[in-house]
Amino acid sequence: MLLLIIVTALLPVLILGWWIYRKDSLRPEPLRMLYKAFLYGVGSTFVTLLFTSPFVAMGLISTDIHTFGGAVSTALFAAAIPEELAKFLMLWLFLRNNKYYDEYLDGIVYAACVGLGFAGAENILYLFQSEDWVATGVIRGLTAVPAHFSMGCAMGYFYSKYHFGDRSRLTAACIVGVPMLLHWTWDALAFSEGVFPALSVVISGLLVALIIYLYKSTMRRIASLKNQDLARMTPPPIPGDRPSSTPPPLSGNDV
Repeated sequence: MLLLIIVTALLPVLILGWWIYRKDSLRPEPLRMLYKAFLYGVGSTFVTLLFTSPFVAMGLISTDIHTFGGAVSTALFAAAIPEELAKFLMLWLFLRNNKYYDEYLDGIVYAACVGLGFAGAENILYLFQSEDWVATGVIRGLTAVPAHFSMGCAMGYFYSKYHFGDRSRLTAACIVGVPMLLHWTWDALAFSEGVFPALSVVISGLLVALIIYLYKSTMRRIASLKNQDLARMTPPPIPGDRPSSTPPPLSGNDV
């Protein structure tokens, strides 16, 4: 039973990890580095507790999420801010001296692995605490795990843009700000199902719409960074070497 719970918790993590690895087809990262990034993500679950403590001390985390205000504040101060800050810190520690981080897409790949490390550890905890771990595993495998993955991809996208030259304040703020906003929206909607049970169908529809948005935005970001990597790998044209507008003359062999 213990092994089945762990496998159920980690299966969606492994599937998404393999998927992002296959997307990095130009110059794939070493598998050992992806595994290391995953472990950094697992470590971010412990760092999250450190970031959560000040909000608990300030009374910003509600003990009653059955009110709208409690759901929104808990989603922000108990989940979005501390979890995304923890993942960012571990990503920065992992990439600061990483010699393999030499392409735009690498930022997404490594950040996704950090996010999956967090999601895997969190998933195991949720399944062990659940009375129906099978249902919990299926639901989280289709929702929470892909959400953490997509938020990691968003963080890696802006991290790479900043790292490789776009040093604007807006890009720097988006590294953590965008995944934090997505995370807050996700958890606020999820917690609101208990606040407004009569609207559970509507809220579930909004969560599905958010999943679709996260998937499409992730695909756009991956495609954008792959194109930038391809542009960097393509040698510039030789000055004065212009393609002729007329076809070359026929040789004797062609005739």
